[in-house]
Amino acid sequence: MAKSKMSDYRSLYKLTKRLGTVVGVWPYESPSILYLLVPYIPMTLHLIISLLVFSWVREKFPNIGLVSKGLSISTSFVTTILKIASMKINHKELTELHRHLHPYFRKLLKDSRLSNIVLKDVNVFKLVSWSLTICVATCLGSYILLPLSFVIKASVHHIEVAKYPLIYPCNYPWKITSNGIVYQLHFIFETCSGLAMFFVSTSVDILFPFYIFQMIAQFRKISYDITHIKSDDKDDEDNNEYNKVIEKCVAQYERLMRCRDILEKIWGPIILFSVTTNAIVLCTVLFQISKMRSVTIVQGSLLVAYVGLKLGQTFIYAWSGSCLIEESEVYRDAVYAANWYGKKRLMTSIVMLLTQRPLSLTACNFSVVSVKIFITFLNTAVSYFFLLQTLDDKE
Repeated sequence: MAKSKMSDYRSLYKLTKRLGTVVGVWPYESPSILYLLVPYIPMTLHLIISLLVFSWVREKFPNIGLVSKGLSISTSFVTTILKIASMKINHKELTELHRHLHPYFRKLLKDSRLSNIVLKDVNVFKLVSWSLTICVATCLGSYILLPLSFVIKASVHHIEVAKYPLIYPCNYPWKITSNGIVYQLHFIFETCSGLAMFFVSTSVDILFPFYIFQMIAQFRKISYDITHIKSDDKDDEDNNEYNKVIEKCVAQYERLMRCRDILEKIWGPIILFSVTTNAIVLCTVLFQISKMRSVTIVQGSLLVAYVGLKLGQTFIYAWSGSCLIEESEVYRDAVYAANWYGKKRLMTSIVMLLTQRPLSLTACNFSVVSVKIFITFLNTAVSYFFLLQTLDDKE
């Protein structure tokens, strides 16, 4: 069982590190200059695509269906720009967060008494991270396959087409000839933009639960320490042992609070913007589905993957926040259940620990990051969907 959990953690760690390294968001201690410049590549690609899609939306503005389609794509690219910008601006804080959590977690894994405790539920975190990664890959792969399948079908059946479709609805300021070198270059450019979106979205989104998992491990460590003090007497030596444990718990809790603050600073704007825009995007996708008369296999897989992507991105943040709150409450229960009754010198410290609120994350001080925010997200998406239907009926 221990080997299986360790294997799951290594798989989660490798996935998170490799994806983050590709787009330059993994917090290395001494990164090279080239590595520091890597995030600007996807930022540039996504900025260009966003402007081109917005230009296309401006042309199609009277058509609610086309406008909703364009906005759902453009907001996804804007979200990735925000993700990279937040990681880049707060690079020092991200490195500090990694330094607080990762080395200490590796130390815990070497302790045979604690390895099983800290690796509890690691398979769930691995499953959630891999599921989101596969969902993003499926969604972007379907986007690329749609125009590609059209081009292949036209070539096989020798059908002359005035203009081949590209991956995204972009309004380029120049003419693109059908199936020429210009078209191929544009297709490669949009494919690279899609690949960049894959790495940015997955790396930033799964890095958040990865650090939450390591924070949870520290909570389990201090809960274990405070409930496994071997003492029966009430002498000075007994009090000294309790004092040392309490001091360690307080110091470690302070570090966790600092980690919480860093997470809020880096991911707070990302979570707030993602929840808001994902609700809008989800309702527009549902609106597009409601207007379709027939759906191909590729289109169906794209729509399912896209809906799953937006649900998964929002859920992974909300669920991770709830896991942290729950483990923080378990820690408070462990403090209360410890053998401190009758030790007058320790009662003040214990009372101070018990009066601490459960550690929770907020998105820009707007809302607590928990499953409740996911429920609000679903309600908002459904409300926007009915609003779009009403506007379309009136039109």
